[in-house]
Amino acid sequence: MVEAGVEHAQAFVAVTDSDEINLVSCGIVSSSFPQTKTVAAIRSLVYTGADGLKEGLLGIDYIVNPNAETAASIHQIIEQGVHGNVFGFVNSHLLLYNFEIEERSSYIGSTVMQMRSKLDALFVIASIMRRGNVIVPAGSTTIQSGDILTIVAESEEVRDILKTVGQLQKRPQSMVLVGASSLTRALLNRMGPAMRSKVAVVDHDEEVCRHFSERFREILVINADITDEELMAEEQLGSYDLLISLTDNDELNIITASYAKRIGIKRSIALIRQNNNYVRMAPSLDIDVVISTTNATVESLLRYLRGTNVTSLHTLFGGQLDVYEFVIKEESTVCGKQLKDINMKKKAIVAGITDSDGNSHIPSGQSSLNCGDTVLVAALHSASDLIQHLFG
Repeated sequence: MVEAGVEHAQAFVAVTDSDEINLVSCGIVSSSFPQTKTVAAIRSLVYTGADGLKEGLLGIDYIVNPNAETAASIHQIIEQGVHGNVFGFVNSHLLLYNFEIEERSSYIGSTVMQMRSKLDALFVIASIMRRGNVIVPAGSTTIQSGDILTIVAESEEVRDILKTVGQLQKRPQSMVLVGASSLTRALLNRMGPAMRSKVAVVDHDEEVCRHFSERFREILVINADITDEELMAEEQLGSYDLLISLTDNDELNIITASYAKRIGIKRSIALIRQNNNYVRMAPSLDIDVVISTTNATVESLLRYLRGTNVTSLHTLFGGQLDVYEFVIKEESTVCGKQLKDINMKKKAIVAGITDSDGNSHIPSGQSSLNCGDTVLVAALHSASDLIQHLFG
């Protein structure tokens, strides 16, 4: 570790597949180099307990549970209607939505300012992905065919926008979860009894099925192999609103989620644990959302490493854009300033503000940032140091 320069590092992050290696290596660093922050990925609740990190566990500063983070992401996706392009935040009622401009769209040629009038909604276009590159637009930026716009708006405004462009989807009522894993258990724990009463879990392991039946009395547990071609018809799985494939096999998850749409299940989600290249395959296979355990874990780690006042962080477009949720502290550089007086060098934009009373709104140049406010900041990844200096 000395050879790797740990003694000079600000943080040591252990994310191997072994909980024990992550714990021990962080423990060694914590005892040998107390000035270095230690972060460990731990999957087993034996070490952390159901409520998270036990105080003083080997002196580790932060523990991230990949299953818990992924379950939280999936639950949020379900609540938002299984729309793969809608993202929420911890302390804000605002939502982030990625909206693609198609070839015959009436918005082509409009400026960013004009789009507000055409959509008749209050929102901010936080970024534009254009021909593989992300830009932070000005009000005079012209919309082009193929652009992907990152829009931030209140939840009702997002619903109106989705309805206008024909992409509004309601939250699914009935669900099939394929694979009775620890991640499945974490997801079910996030659901209330009413939601669980409309959930079916399919797994080939009889003992695991028995355990789930005892733990979650409301759910229907089906002991069967999802690859059995007669299962879907016998259990009438095609009548469900959503299928989520959560097995440890990436390929099986992709195939199952794709096949589910063919037999009549309205929407599907596939879990990716190992090969993130599969994430790009989803649209061509008619899968609505592909959720990556790696991405969910990384976002949790970045939230911690970027500062204690970062409550949410979404990384989009292959890492080119970071969307932060900051809580403004008294010592923050921007505290007490109006947005028009904050120089973000055209690399970032404040897309939303939630005051200390919980009221969220879309800001203008005259909006002030006060201590205790929560702000959404969309920034080019290259500007991360600038943003951290201003808002951290």
